[in-house]
Amino acid sequence: MIISLLAVSSALAQQTDRVLHFTATSDTKNLQEIARVICAITDIPQTSVDMAENSLPLRGTASQVALAEWLLSNLDQPSSVPHDDAKYEYRISHDDVVRLFFLTNPEVPMGVQEIATAVRALAGVRQMFTYNDLRAVVVRGTSEQINLAEFFFGQMDKPGIPGSGASAEFRMGSDSLARVVYLPNTKTVQDFQQLVTAVRTIARLRYAFTYNIARAVGLRGTDEQVALAKWLFEDLDGAKGPDSGGHQYRIPSSSDDFVRVFYLAHAATSQHLGETMLQIQSKTHNAWVCIYNAPSAIVVRGTAQQIVRAAELTRQEDN
Repeated sequence: MIISLLAVSSALAQQTDRVLHFTATSDTKNLQEIARVICAITDIPQTSVDMAENSLPLRGTASQVALAEWLLSNLDQPSSVPHDDAKYEYRISHDDVVRLFFLTNPEVPMGVQEIATAVRALAGVRQMFTYNDLRAVVVRGTSEQINLAEFFFGQMDKPGIPGSGASAEFRMGSDSLARVVYLPNTKTVQDFQQLVTAVRTIARLRYAFTYNIARAVGLRGTDEQVALAKWLFEDLDGAKGPDSGGHQYRIPSSSDDFVRVFYLAHAATSQHLGETMLQIQSKTHNAWVCIYNAPSAIVVRGTAQQIVRAAELTRQEDN
């Protein structure tokens, strides 16, 4: 469902009063949640639901009220009504768009909130709100932000944990890339989060956000950052295995910038692993060192000389 709104004339900027009536919703919590979404997305000042009349009184411009009516028509629905694959979009102006996404798999409210929080950050969206009864997420942003949100919702809204690998890529400009990577071999949420933190740090990614249930991590960065992150995830999540060799990666844009993964055979405790990491940081004068406890791995990013020294220290500590 795509609606275009023509440019609003100055006369329409005047305030108008309107009362919206709910027809399918009676639960107090759901009424209040829909009202909150409508006021936030339309920028109409927050107003209270009239519980006696099952209505929402509003005061705003004609364009705000028209958007509020469209939102109500799509949110005031029984939860049992399935939503098709239609695009629920309302275009306010050329580059000001509202889109409704109806999620299929997350548990409510925790799963819906988690995936929405990740996509909000990844897409750089300021206005994104959820309505849990329909597993609905309402987004307002630019066309690029909406398209990016659509990509991440589509790739992260999974019924379970997909197999190893990465989603298709979504390109934004000549050197900006979005991708979702799945990490099925992380046994616990704690392992999953630690692995993502290590990769985010080493790849120097600003955008790397997670959805725990699907073990999915959304990435957004330069081609070089995303390629390095993908390589690290594949190595550390067990796709290659500690004994496969080839655990070094050279950053293409530099002649002396390398990433190396060291797997310690005798690091029986996380404390030992942490102490080894600190030794490497101190003696190589390099802060770009992280650990991942589950496979007893240390990840180092640095010059060739720093990598060689890190290898020596790792062997000493692993005896």
